[in-house]
Amino acid sequence: MEPVFFLMIISGIAGLARCFAGARGEARRAAEVRWRLARPIWQRAAALVGGQFRSGPSQSGDPRMQISVVLENVALLVDHDIDHDDVLAVRYRTRITSTARNPSGLRLRVNDQRLGGASGGAFRARRVDVGDRAEDGAFVVKASSATLARWWLTPELRAALRAATDYQVTLESHRLTAIRAGLEDDAEKLASAIRAAALLAGRGRALTKELRALAHELGGRLSPGAGSISSEGEVTIELEHRGRRVIVEFGRDGKKGPFGTQVRAARAASPSERFAARRRARRAAAKGAPRPRGDEPLSVAYEVQAEAPDRLARRLGDELQREIVALRPAAILGDEAAVTVVFGELETGRDRIERAIAIVAALAAPGPHGPYR
Repeated sequence: MEPVFFLMIISGIAGLARCFAGARGEARRAAEVRWRLARPIWQRAAALVGGQFRSGPSQSGDPRMQISVVLENVALLVDHDIDHDDVLAVRYRTRITSTARNPSGLRLRVNDQRLGGASGGAFRARRVDVGDRAEDGAFVVKASSATLARWWLTPELRAALRAATDYQVTLESHRLTAIRAGLEDDAEKLASAIRAAALLAGRGRALTKELRALAHELGGRLSPGAGSISSEGEVTIELEHRGRRVIVEFGRDGKKGPFGTQVRAARAASPSERFAARRRARRAAAKGAPRPRGDEPLSVAYEVQAEAPDRLARRLGDELQREIVALRPAAILGDEAAVTVVFGELETGRDRIERAIAIVAALAAPGPHGPYR
């Protein structure tokens, strides 16, 4: 009986193997059918974006398609991968990749609410609102910096993402990836996703261009390597203002602070000249109406702490106080080495930065009545 029993086991295993092999073969044939049906669709998508289409078997024999295109000065590659882990089905995944210029080091992921976090793996960033109720209700946006995410997601880019809701788009370091479960079978949707990926990947280039133009307008010099990501995600502009070295820095306030703009002027001062002026939360007027910007006294708009209040008061003349309140930076900090205006958010406007430069130059001047503007 024992030989017969073992023979039955071996026969059963062989039968299961034949079943699995048959199922795998059927799955491969079904996958090839889907590929053949999608092939003209991908060709049309390539034509819609002005790209080049290629197809053929991979080294492992799997059918493959690729679209390579340069859009918005961004080179993108569209392809798909195949998951063979499921015996009963061969699963496709459509993928768009690009190298993105990302001087800020922003980590960003955007996907439609219904997609959840099902694809793309773990992503270390918190969920943020972009300030648009329609967008915040329709999309999940995760970012390492809420301020940068709002700057990055322009109205044009948001509209492009709305046309590509099947894709989860991720920007991390200098790599952009847009992923869709399944093999894309709609040429217009694929073209829309390619355009959205190009716009998102190109925003870093726009930031670099904007900062380079700002540096030129200020008569300064953009830090080397600003066109690529730095380890800290910081970019600086160095310039001279009335013989004093000034640095405009775009980066984080400390290791975990928000991404924003700081303007710093070097000085030589005693430890007793340390001070901090931090903006208070905006208050309403007595009758319940909010005050117009710039009409509060400095002592109302800011909480000021100083080791030598009288000395600081002599520096803070009426004109300088009015300018600080009108500019409304998050804080102004002074220590022995420098005076710094902290905006608390990304600020790239020339006028506001020039006003901040004038403020730090006045507060960093050697005498109590240093030149202002």
